[in-house]
Amino acid sequence: MSLPDDEQLGWLEDFLLQHMEADQCLPLDAAHGYLTAVVSGPRMIMPSEWLPRVLGKVEFADMEETSRITETLMGLYNGIIEELEEGSYEPIVLTLEENRSGRPQPLPYGWCEGYLVGWKTHGEQVLDTMLEDEEAAGLLAPVVAFLMYEEDQLMDPPDPEGHRQTAMELGPSAVGLYRWWLPRREMPVGNA
Repeated sequence: MSLPDDEQLGWLEDFLLQHMEADQCLPLDAAHGYLTAVVSGPRMIMPSEWLPRVLGKVEFADMEETSRITETLMGLYNGIIEELEEGSYEPIVLTLEENRSGRPQPLPYGWCEGYLVGWKTHGEQVLDTMLEDEEAAGLLAPVVAFLMYEEDQLMDPPDPEGHRQTAMELGPSAVGLYRWWLPRREMPVGNA
């Protein structure tokens, strides 16, 4: 399964946005965060479990659209695993191009929300397990930091440079949590 290129990701992003409100699809940044946590945790979560969370109640136009969407999402899923394994992972984060500092400002809120929802897919206790461990809690801290903003701070953070720095920690944090869980994973079904 090949990784989605920029054109495929753009098409997927448009599709998810078009179906976000009516069908409760996740937008691409949230879906990327969600899938990152899904592949990182203690158990293997099958596509039959995560696809409905990403796609909501969408009804496809035809088999071609069904195939195109599911293949692109599977490519994204596999690409996330590959990037986490290599340590080259970068979250898909929206950017506000014009802000008061004149520098692009990351808007990682969708990715962060999707990421936390993905962890909950492994079970409520999984977040508790990470928060009880000093290393894992430290890795989770940048994600949680973005969910502490007041509504009026989302587009205008009080510390724009600190905001940018924390956003840059999301990729390494995701790699770190993926690696933290590796020795703690459940054995896949069927293996002894």
